[in-house]
Amino acid sequence: MSVETALVHASNLRTCRVLVIEDNEFERKVLASTLRRLGVADVASAANGTEALTLIDSDPLNFDVILCDLRMHDPVCMDGIEFLRVAALRSIGRLVVVSGLDEDLLMATEILAGCTGSAWGGILRKPIDAHTLRDKLLACQAASARPAPGPHAERGPPRCWTESELRVALDRREFVPFFQPQVSFASGRIVGVETLARWAHPQEGILNPSAFVPVMEGSAMVGELFDMMLDGSMDAIELWARHGMRIPVSINASPLTLEDIGVPNRWRNMVERRGIDPGLLTIEVTETAIARDFRNLLESITRLRMHGFRVSLDDFGTSYSSLQQLSELPANEVKIDRSFVARAMVSPRALVILESIVRMARDLRLCTVAEGIETAAHFQFARDIGCDSAQGWHVGLPVNAEALLSRAAMMQADEVG
Repeated sequence: MSVETALVHASNLRTCRVLVIEDNEFERKVLASTLRRLGVADVASAANGTEALTLIDSDPLNFDVILCDLRMHDPVCMDGIEFLRVAALRSIGRLVVVSGLDEDLLMATEILAGCTGSAWGGILRKPIDAHTLRDKLLACQAASARPAPGPHAERGPPRCWTESELRVALDRREFVPFFQPQVSFASGRIVGVETLARWAHPQEGILNPSAFVPVMEGSAMVGELFDMMLDGSMDAIELWARHGMRIPVSINASPLTLEDIGVPNRWRNMVERRGIDPGLLTIEVTETAIARDFRNLLESITRLRMHGFRVSLDDFGTSYSSLQQLSELPANEVKIDRSFVARAMVSPRALVILESIVRMARDLRLCTVAEGIETAAHFQFARDIGCDSAQGWHVGLPVNAEALLSRAAMMQADEVG
């Protein structure tokens, strides 16, 4: 695609503010010139991280995208890796690394960016063509725009909530389950959902878990929250069953909650009182969380399996003990962390690791769920490497039980039609 054609398709980039950080003067000028020819009206440039920070601190407006080279040769000034760490303390927009370094170094850089909390925009390999640059800018704009605000949109916390406020909300049963669909790559049908806790705050609207779960973690409240989500999930299962739909549900449980060896009996009793098949319920264990008492954790998970529940290892691949947990915990399923899918699409090294995880899960007769499927490209990629099902924005946003029922019914009607 020519630059002129790219200009026509990228006309909405005119409002995008871009900062280029590149120590090579010729490459810096070429990149800035290409951006302007693509329609980006506001382009700033810096020869190193130090200059870039000066620009960021002196500019009252935020840059939407920062294109940053990694290896800058001035020993006195800040290189791209150091810039990642220091700039994370500022509002810097989407950060895109521009580099020709080896894949393993680029993968490590992406992990570092995640550790700093930077808004990651991905990697551009040198040399860069106009078509690829345009697509990356558009992707960054789209990522920054989601989810769109609205009367029912999830919002982050306006402030830090106290334990006493959360205690009142629990007593009032203001926490409600939303359900994000999981779709089979083979059939395209909804094969399950994950229960995601939301706070239906009477003044603030729907708040996502970052507003309340961190405060609840480590206290009895997180166990009460799980019981509330389990109860609400069983309400949904009953609703769907009345309409002839059998939809399995996954619920994330804190390892600290599972250390209580009384949990399996309590959850089994809750299920039996409702007449729900425990095989419809999968308990997700986040493998990145470290249990204080692994023996109790293992006992609880084993007894849950014995009582008919299913068990899933969530965020698989993000912990150094992944293989050990896979060998010791009696799981039915692994949920591949979202970072693995996106990284494997651009890194041959990450691809080998991901393919090995999927192959190993298949050999162990475990189901694989690919998380973070946000685009058609993500969906196609995860399907091609052999994952069983997908979960993410491209598949479906979290909704309440009634909305999930409507969507499942529409998909069923389309199949009949």
